[in-house]
Amino acid sequence: MLQNDAVRTLQYDSEIRVAQQPSPTEPRVYDSHISITSQPRPEVPRIPLPVPIATVTGSRTFIPLSGYDCLADLPSVHIEQTFELNEALTAVSSENRYVVRSPLGDAIFAASESSTEKNRLVWGAGRPFQMHLLDKTHQEALVFRKKLALGSLCCQPKSLEIWIPPGNILGRVVQSPTFMQPEFFIEDESTGQPVFCVEGPANSGFCCFCLPRESYFKIHSGGNMRASIDHKWLASKSQYTTNIYFSDAKLTAKERALILGSAFLLEYLYFQTRF
Repeated sequence: MLQNDAVRTLQYDSEIRVAQQPSPTEPRVYDSHISITSQPRPEVPRIPLPVPIATVTGSRTFIPLSGYDCLADLPSVHIEQTFELNEALTAVSSENRYVVRSPLGDAIFAASESSTEKNRLVWGAGRPFQMHLLDKTHQEALVFRKKLALGSLCCQPKSLEIWIPPGNILGRVVQSPTFMQPEFFIEDESTGQPVFCVEGPANSGFCCFCLPRESYFKIHSGGNMRASIDHKWLASKSQYTTNIYFSDAKLTAKERALILGSAFLLEYLYFQTRF
């Protein structure tokens, strides 16, 4: 199924901009008189969004200060995968692309995977990758980085790191060594301690590998339910979607970004097509 979304135009346009490299030639020397009209600035601030983002409750209007602040005050977000024509017609797996939407259907982020063809062919859904999330201003808001790991029973568990530009890590999602129920811990980089626990369906099989296509994950902290993630069929769009519901309205934008990263990790571990 093909989806024509304006966010993808934003995504490709941003890739073109990043690909442009400065000229290696020496700087131009001016012989004539030059009038300096402006002074150089050490750092350019983020470009604001073209329109304010209104909260669903309508209590107030929230203008984001940085990319992942778009997640603040949202009761839920929904991850939809866009499918490529070459992947639909052939068996060649391409880099995945997603759109993260608000409850009203507005596109918040365009997510684009960056991985090698060799890793996609050899490791399939378990491949290492980087996921770049761009907001409506064509700026990179979040980066998810997953390394190649063989599982929690081996020397290195499966994990995913959540980064923000220009190179600061927010935290990571790490798989827990369990047998009959998927379990993950979301760790805050500033403290190094787990802040959330993600629990999947109970009695899901040895090593928690085989999950039904429609599954439900609980995210709790200190015995309190903070959020939930489910993967279910969306009949209106004829596809499966990964949905995040924030039960606790007091969750910060940083905490919501960490939960969003855990949803992408679950998408690759359990719901991507295997061969």
